[in-house]
Amino acid sequence: MNHNGLYPLLERAAKNWPNDTAISSALGDFTFAQLDAAAQSLAAHFRDAGIEPGHKVGILCPSGPSYVIASFALFRVDGIVVPIFPGLKPSEVGELAAGLEINAVCFDPQYKDLCGDDSLQQAVALPRLAGAIDFHLMRYGVAGLGKPPDNRLVKIGAPLLRFTSGTTSAAKGVIIPQPAMLEYTRRFSQSYAIEKGDGVLNLLSMAHIFYQITAGLLQGARIIVYEVNDREKIVAAIQAGEISHIEAAPSFYAMLLQGDTLSAQHFARMKYITSCGAVLPDHVAAKFREKFGREIVQRYGLTETGPVIINLNEDPGKRGTLGRPAFGCEIKLATLDSEVTDESEGEILVRCPGLFSGYYSPWTPAETMLDEGWYHTGDVAAMDSEGYFRIVGRTKNIINVGAVKVFPTEIEQILCTHPAVEEALVYGAPDPRFGEAPRAKVKLKPDACCDRKELLAFVNQRLSLFAALRDLDYVDALPKTVSGKLKRSGV
Repeated sequence: MNHNGLYPLLERAAKNWPNDTAISSALGDFTFAQLDAAAQSLAAHFRDAGIEPGHKVGILCPSGPSYVIASFALFRVDGIVVPIFPGLKPSEVGELAAGLEINAVCFDPQYKDLCGDDSLQQAVALPRLAGAIDFHLMRYGVAGLGKPPDNRLVKIGAPLLRFTSGTTSAAKGVIIPQPAMLEYTRRFSQSYAIEKGDGVLNLLSMAHIFYQITAGLLQGARIIVYEVNDREKIVAAIQAGEISHIEAAPSFYAMLLQGDTLSAQHFARMKYITSCGAVLPDHVAAKFREKFGREIVQRYGLTETGPVIINLNEDPGKRGTLGRPAFGCEIKLATLDSEVTDESEGEILVRCPGLFSGYYSPWTPAETMLDEGWYHTGDVAAMDSEGYFRIVGRTKNIINVGAVKVFPTEIEQILCTHPAVEEALVYGAPDPRFGEAPRAKVKLKPDACCDRKELLAFVNQRLSLFAALRDLDYVDALPKTVSGKLKRSGV
């Protein structure tokens, strides 16, 4: 076990606050000592199964105690966590596992249908942990755990290999080293003043963001995890005064505005109410302040960087801004001559402790992509006179669907495989749940005819939930540049 890595966070928490509640969920309350004991037990099962340092193990389970236990069990044996989002299709899970050369998958039995039949035949049920947590473990592929660990990852000491989701979930895998995860933990904890006695309502996917959890372990705070649509339990926790911080997507705050069970007094003593993962609609923020007297704040970060720009200002004049650089982070704007003329606008470049180590597939060390230590994010922002940043566009053709990257060109390629389609242009359109979502303009071939619903079904059966087209419009022509390329600006 790496004594300077992530596992000691749980070990120390169990020693310092053994009987305090570490995490609350639909499965019940779990103390720091219970989580530690369960992780140690699962780690022993991993060793018995042949998992060695450097083996890549997919984690396919819901956010909550099971995800925490499985992750820390792998940290304990110096394995590598590969988060698998439960919203993927079975074929996409297979593509991800093959692309990142996963050795095994540890999964909650409720998700067995996402695992291939051939692999499932090798799955083994593990003993129940903490009285409520069930796991199955299966080796993946022909070699599985018989395949030697990747020494490149062992050398880096990376505990996390998180895929970046393309349209079809093609995985290139962001390599996150131990120091980076510890840096994200400290940065988040310091920025949001996480401390003992706090209750952090975390409604974000642990497969996407994990530093809230490690910050809770670092500070001895309680993490509260429910399904976003479990309104009754969430409202009860807020009414009981158990919540000091909220971490959620914009759709959650829109849901809270419905009904009259909550009032301003329930939010008055909360430290921070934060929206992440997608653009927070201005009308939701305005109605939330009008009804509850608090401003929803935001932050900006990427898998490759962790949280780097944070807005803690509840002045409505700063609504919609990303905020200022987090402690220890440098941010600058690189002017885009062809698109931006105002010197206060440009592509966001980040330089800070805790950057990623590179991409796994194809293997690309981070230093080959950095510009004198600066990481190019592809997001275009404007900075006001007080140093607050606001997103105004992107240099890359990417649609941000609830923090999942969706590439329009890949959806366009699928559309154009339909015999009736001549050309297609996919773009991000406002979406009340995810901030933005894919929509298309389609030009049919001469004399061709195709029902709109039929074409949507044709495309979406090949896409994940996040990448699915929400709608499409038939047009006579698509906008083009002078060189004949599809013109994406102004769509």
